[in-house]
This record gives sequence, C-alpha cells and structure tokens, in this order.
Amino acid sequence: MPFLTAQGIRIIQVLVASTVVLALFFFTVSRLGSEPWKDSNLANHVKVPESISSPTLPFSARAPDPTPANATLDFQEIIYLSMPYRTDRQDALSLIAAVTGLKLTMIPGVKVEDMHPKAAPGHIGDNDMSGTAALGIWRAHANVWRYIIDNNIQSALVIEDDVDWDVNIKAIMGKLNWQLKYNNTIRWGADNVEKGWTEECPYGCDWDEIFVGSCGGKPNRARLDLHQVFPDPHAPALSALLPWAQKEMTTDWNLTESAGVRVVAPTFEPLCLMGYALTRLGAMRMLYHIGGWRPFGHPVDNEIAWRTAEGKISGYTMMPPAFAAWRVGGAQDSDNDAGMNAQAVQSKGSSAGESFFLKDSVRKSLNGFFEKDYWRDMEGERR
Repeated sequence: MPFLTAQGIRIIQVLVASTVVLALFFFTVSRLGSEPWKDSNLANHVKVPESISSPTLPFSARAPDPTPANATLDFQEIIYLSMPYRTDRQDALSLIAAVTGLKLTMIPGVKVEDMHPKAAPGHIGDNDMSGTAALGIWRAHANVWRYIIDNNIQSALVIEDDVDWDVNIKAIMGKLNWQLKYNNTIRWGADNVEKGWTEECPYGCDWDEIFVGSCGGKPNRARLDLHQVFPDPHAPALSALLPWAQKEMTTDWNLTESAGVRVVAPTFEPLCLMGYALTRLGAMRMLYHIGGWRPFGHPVDNEIAWRTAEGKISGYTMMPPAFAAWRVGGAQDSDNDAGMNAQAVQSKGSSAGESFFLKDSVRKSLNGFFEKDYWRDMEGERR
C-alpha cells in the first residue's frame, strides 16, 4: 500500500479540523438555545425561528378546473322513487342510467291505501289530505329522508321515475359542483370564494337542498342580488324552456338568450320534486318539519317550498334544470292524478314521449345508441 504524500496528509488534517469545529459549534448552539442569538448583534441580521417545522404550501394558486361528475353525480347515492308495479318506468331508467354511466338505487313508492290511519300525520289547515294520493307521495319522500338518515348517507340526489336528463349530465353536474364549491360568490362574495376551496363536501358544505329538477316556482325577488350566471355549453336555448322558466330567465335574471348559460340562486319556492339533492342534515330538517310525527296540511312539495321560503331549510336551485319530466300523454303520465288515470294508456309506451329543458335528451338518444343492423352490416362480407 503506497504512503500518502505530504499534500494528502495536509488535506486530511484540514478536513478533521473542520469537522471538529463544526461539531463544537452545533453543540454550543444546542446548549445555549436561540435566546443568546436574539441578544447579539447577529440578531439584527439573522432571524432565528421559535420552532422549526416542515414548510406548508397553500391549497392551490388557483381553483382546479371543472371535471365531470362520477356515477352518482358526486353525491353518495342517487335514489329514485317508483311504484313497484311501474316496471315500464324502471326499465327506462335502467337504460338511460346505463347509457350515461349512472348508478341508481330504487325506493318503492307508497299507496295511500297501504298507510295505516294511525300513521297519517295530524292535519292542520283547510286542505284535508286524508285518503288522497298526495299523502302517499309525502310518505314515499319521508321514507327517502329516513333512509338517508338511518344509513348515514351524507348526500343524495332524489329523482322521480319519469324524469329525463341530458346525455352530458355528468359534465353538467360537475360544472354545478365546481361552481358551488370553488366559485360560490353567493356564499362568500366575489373576493372570498377561496374560503370554500378546502371543504370536502360535494357542492360545498352550506346547503340542505339543491333543486335540479322542478316544474315551477320562483326565486326570492327581494334578494335577486344573490345569484350567479355561469357558462355551460350544454344549457338549452330559451326557446326550449316552458313559459314559466322563460319568464324567470328573462324577467328575473335579465337574460335575452339562455343558450350556453345557467343561473344558480338560493332556493325559495320550488314546485315539484323531479330532482332534488339533500344532505343528511337536510333530510333531518325535512323529517323534522314535514315528518309524520307532527301535523301539516298540504302536499309535500308545497310544504318544502314554504319551509324554504321561511328560511328553515336552505340551498340552491339551478335554472334551467338538469332533470325534466318525460311525458307520453294519457294515464301513464301519473300514478296519483285522477284525471290522468282516467285516460287511456298509450299503445306506444314510454318511447313516444317528449321533455323540455334539455339540449340533448338521453331518452331521445336511445334509438341512435342502440341502432344496429347485423345483416345489413354483413352484406358485403362473404366467407
């Protein structure tokens, strides 16, 4: 083994000496702590932290981009109500859910004849619902609220079995989710929307209900400042809306053309329950105010509208709605309207219907989706 040169020995000595000096320095600092540094002249130039911790980064320099919703539209479940015998509607929902990649859970509707008199809520007011179909409808929705509560479901979308939706429903609801979570000027004001960025609740954490399917209603005209107009390429044109919705878009929101835009505002007096979301606390509030344990006197959608107008339940409504009624005409359009039930059943079934509010109806898209002619496709194939 060759001997080290004088230069090599010198380098080793310098390294050893440097190591010893550094070790003594850090030992001294650890024994004295940071206080002596604060009293020295060096404290004027070097800031010694009280404690050392890992660096933290802000949530984001900006909000993430909107993304399509998942198979339950970013809620924990999508629940639909259907009378057990309405297998025609259940078949249709299975098809359109599969085509658009949604996962649905059915809860059976309730016939008023199956309700025990002791279970009927106490009656108040001059509108006696005893023995009417409206009582069965209320009980079915109350069963949904109880299901959400008892199964610890944090959020759910509730729809009826005769609804239609856009083929781009995931993109539509993903955009609404983003709007309420990352750009909610109604809740935070225009300069503080980032306050909601770290919340983990879908659609934000401040709502009981979100109406995305209704047949009427109105916003709070005393607080029209509380609204947002946001772009959505899948929003329908004004001409595709029913008169009541056209009036709201033009008169309340001053929009001359609704194509490509939607409005979200605090829910005030919604009508119909074609599509509404609930948090678990929202379901609890519904059951508290409109449950079977206390009296009320009107159909369930009216009761919800009035409790919302009173401020006892709160949330948001999107216009135009994302869910619309599918109508075929005749008795098939209702299980509780005596006038409709007296009409003839349409021979063409549920396929020959129509809906409003939608730019690209998923029900109308089924023919194209399932179009196939094996023998035509094989005409030029010879083996």
